[in-house]
Order: sequence, then C-alpha cells, then structure tokens
Amino acid sequence: MLLALAIITLGYGGFVWNTRYRGTGWTHTFDLGLWYRKSRGEDLYHTREALLVHGNRSLPEVALTFDDGPHPMSRPKILDTLKRFNVHATFFDVGANMERHPSLVIRSVDEGHEIANHTEHHEYLTGLSPAERRREINDADIELYSIASRHLKLLRPPGMRYDPAVLADARGLGYVTVAYTTAAKDADAADPAPADVIAERTLGRVENGSILLLHDYPSTAEALPAILETLKKRGYRCVTISEMLAHLPGPARTDAHAQLESAP
Repeated sequence: MLLALAIITLGYGGFVWNTRYRGTGWTHTFDLGLWYRKSRGEDLYHTREALLVHGNRSLPEVALTFDDGPHPMSRPKILDTLKRFNVHATFFDVGANMERHPSLVIRSVDEGHEIANHTEHHEYLTGLSPAERRREINDADIELYSIASRHLKLLRPPGMRYDPAVLADARGLGYVTVAYTTAAKDADAADPAPADVIAERTLGRVENGSILLLHDYPSTAEALPAILETLKKRGYRCVTISEMLAHLPGPARTDAHAQLESAP
C-alpha cells in the first residue's frame, strides 16, 4: 500500500513538474534542491554550476537555439527566415561542421547571430576522460576563432548529457552551460518529423523566458516561418542567449556576467 502511494505521489509530482514548471528532463523532477530554488525564484540560473535553465519569467521573450549545424541544406534557409522576421538566434554549432562550412559561420555572425559551443565532434561529454572532455570543448572554440576571430562563451553538451564533472569543467573554462525548456524533438535527420508537427511541439508550451531547442535540419527550417509568425502574434520577442542572460533578474544577471568574464 505504501509503495503504491509512493509511486502515485512521484508520478503526480512528475506530471506537475512537466506541465507547470517545464523541466528539462526527468532527473530534474526528483531534484529536491531544484524544487527548493524554484520556490525561492532562484532556479533561472544556477550560479554554482554556471547553468542557465530558464529566462526571466517577467519578460515576454524567448530564445531561439539551433543545435548540430552548420549544415548547407538548412542553415541558409534558416538565416533567410530569421532575416525576414528581423530576429536573431543562438546556434550551438559543432566544430567539425564549422570547419567544413566556414562561410555559413561567417554569414551567421555577420547577420548578428550568436555562435555557441556544441563540442568538436558531438560526443557525449559524460563518457569522456577529463582531458578528452576539455579537448572537445576547446577544439570547437579554436575552430570558431580561426574562422571569425572570436571565442565561444556558451556551451550546450550534446544530448544535454551532463554531470557535475562536465559542469565543473565547463565552468572552469569560462562557459555558461545552456539547457532548454522546450524541445521540438526534431533531431532525427534520417526520419524527420513533418514541419507542422515540429511547429506544434515548439509552440505548445512556450512561456515567458522559454529556451527553445531546435536543430539545424531541413524540416526545422521549413517549420521556422510558422513558429516565428505565431510567436510574433503571441507578443513574444526573440532574443539570443546572451541577451537572455543580460535580462535575468538582479543576482542571477550579475553572477552570469561574472562567469562570462572569467574565461581563462
């Protein structure tokens, strides 16, 4: 009886978290520390881990983020659409792809978009040694600097696979690790979801401060106009992750700024 009650309680807690608080994964459902920080309004940016999980809930803004690029079959169309709607995005690019397609990186930067770190080879960082992990992060930064003469400051681990060691290494290298609140589930390039499904998944749970996880793939590029049109109709402003960090409330904003200025 007690076991059944515990299962029901945990299941209900997970449902509440998923629908009310938009957790980025089931592990967060059972993170009592995160529940406590959320009750105190300290859940947007985790200073100790240098981890952004949500934007300012008082502002009608969302961050568009695109993982895995740049890809020549989708990045140009994505950039064309962003330009048409006069909005900017953050691209979590893979170093090896940047090396293959430097002109797409340069165009993205020239048009005001933000390039962020998605590692050199898109390997799960939790499965690497500390030296391999740092190399995956650093090599992507070297790629961008060789192309655009600027360094990377934001990191999204592939698959959002991270643990305390990954977060500590990223923080030590001067990065803010960026989670997400809403996933389009558009990462299967071999069997892509239809554009209308991607748009529906993206828009179904948007709120103030949402971080939208999209991917640099053709089906997502096709869905993007509908996503941006709906966001505009709902009164949301699209911002980059750096802008979202700059708009965090008081202490969180100060802590994030200090972290970004701490790069070795």
